[in-house]
Amino acid sequence: MVQIKSPLAERWKLRLKECKQLYSKSMADQYVHSHDRGSVIILVALALTALLGFCAIVTDVGLIYAHKAHLQNSVDAAALAGAQELPSNPSLAEQTARSYATQNGTPDVNVTFDADNAKIVVQATKQVPTYFARIWGITEEQISVSAAAMMVPPITLSGSVPLSIQEQNLVYGQKYVLKSGGGSGTSEWYLDDDKNNSVIKYGEVSGTSGWYGALELTGTGASSYETDLANGYQGELHVGQILEVKHGNMSGPTAEGINTRLNRDTRVPKNTIDDYDRSAPQIVYIPIVRIISESGNSIHEVQIVGFAAFFLEGVAGNGNNSVVTGWFIETLVPNGQTSGNLADLLRTEQDMENGVASNNFGLYTPKLIAN
Repeated sequence: MVQIKSPLAERWKLRLKECKQLYSKSMADQYVHSHDRGSVIILVALALTALLGFCAIVTDVGLIYAHKAHLQNSVDAAALAGAQELPSNPSLAEQTARSYATQNGTPDVNVTFDADNAKIVVQATKQVPTYFARIWGITEEQISVSAAAMMVPPITLSGSVPLSIQEQNLVYGQKYVLKSGGGSGTSEWYLDDDKNNSVIKYGEVSGTSGWYGALELTGTGASSYETDLANGYQGELHVGQILEVKHGNMSGPTAEGINTRLNRDTRVPKNTIDDYDRSAPQIVYIPIVRIISESGNSIHEVQIVGFAAFFLEGVAGNGNNSVVTGWFIETLVPNGQTSGNLADLLRTEQDMENGVASNNFGLYTPKLIAN
């Protein structure tokens, strides 16, 4: 048989060959693409698993931190509240701490005391349920927190009155002269009617110095002195600070300032030394001072060594014998009226724990401390 070669046939053969090649290539590409689609599905599944894991971490860990923050705030508040009854009444301190914790949604707490009942520690534990982490078998997580607080003497204080007490061992419940009288009268002021206890008046041990216990705080004038007596000094005083003394008896401004303060007592019955509120206007904060500058019989400067609280009795006498007296008390000063740098606060906390705080004169403020 004779094969007839035609240019058209050759062209069709070539076309068919090209079609076969294209088909083969298409089938090969289809196989590769099918294989790629399978790999993509696996990668997507793995990515979704990882994404779910991140969801578990973000959601559950965030939930745990939220619960822990609330629990920490609760024990912080409980410790600060309980500390206000220390060191004299640890039973009431524990009762108060538990009450505050319960009010903040944490009824189950452990309360302990340290440093001779000067320090309270409140601990709490809680089981927090998880959600996404359940796919790994983790259904809940336990969190534990603790807070420690103690009463520490203020390093820096606002609201003090411009009177002073020289550094000495003070006795709770004892009456003291906060500003003595001037003139050439007796050098003693008796603290009780039987005249069994007396305090030497300022400046009269070796002659008259003209200083009877007043300090210059806001300014040098008598009006600023009277305002500071009535309202308390609005600036801050700090332990170690050097102050100028205010000379002169100033009986008029003294009586006006003290009486203005005492007349603010609206409680019924009125506050007394035997029954008073912590916010009683009779309670005054007074710097405990050490004389550091004098010439002859004249005293010029004193240095603050601490702060104490007294319950004002009032102003006795008049003219040159105008004398301010008050009872030494142990009490708290609000946190808003205290401050101090971290190093001083830490040193004071350590001294309180060791029972050797040199600036401890019975006036305290509750502070959270490291535990």
